[in-house]
Amino acid sequence: MATVPGGRNSISPPAASRKTLCVNIIMNLQEKLAGYVLGNLTSRSFPEIAITAINQGHDTESLWILVGMSNKDNSHDYIRYFELSLQELGITLPDKLKSAKILLSYYLGQMISLPERAFELMYLIDNEIYEQVDWMQELRLSEKKYVGKELGIEKMFTWYRELQDYEDNGMLLYYNELPRKKQKEKFEQELVEEAKELKSKIDKELSTHNNV
Repeated sequence: MATVPGGRNSISPPAASRKTLCVNIIMNLQEKLAGYVLGNLTSRSFPEIAITAINQGHDTESLWILVGMSNKDNSHDYIRYFELSLQELGITLPDKLKSAKILLSYYLGQMISLPERAFELMYLIDNEIYEQVDWMQELRLSEKKYVGKELGIEKMFTWYRELQDYEDNGMLLYYNELPRKKQKEKFEQELVEEAKELKSKIDKELSTHNNV
């Protein structure tokens, strides 16, 4: 199981929540490319990525070839036409850290819009960003406990852990003067407030980087 800062194990979201949440997950081209860089999408997702690019107004021969490809096609052809489409569009894939920030911004935005989904969205941040990459090696960190701080999600894990313990019927550490259900609501509120602050910071970083 995945480990979060502080040493507590992560848990899966409630049954079927991942499937339900997918209804609300509509990523743009930049976000899907970031997901690919982090390993959340494979080459078999290239037709889906190509459709997203076309829907955003891009139009190249390689994109249309990708759209028409199926599982019967050779994986080398997937990669070939994907790379050609990036060249035709003048797109360079972001590095892993920038990809993490792009996906973080997306999921944080979803969390702000859907506060009742805060726990499930934090689960995705945990598994698709925090645990998806060997950040110790990528960022040359001495201990994994520093990863959350580097990614800016350290404070969010405090409330994520509380929501995990709520789902597990475990002991809660904060807002114990409130009824248990109200505690959950406060944890979600705290998580959303952290999301607002972090998204603002990340969006400024990404904007500055894109303007350089």
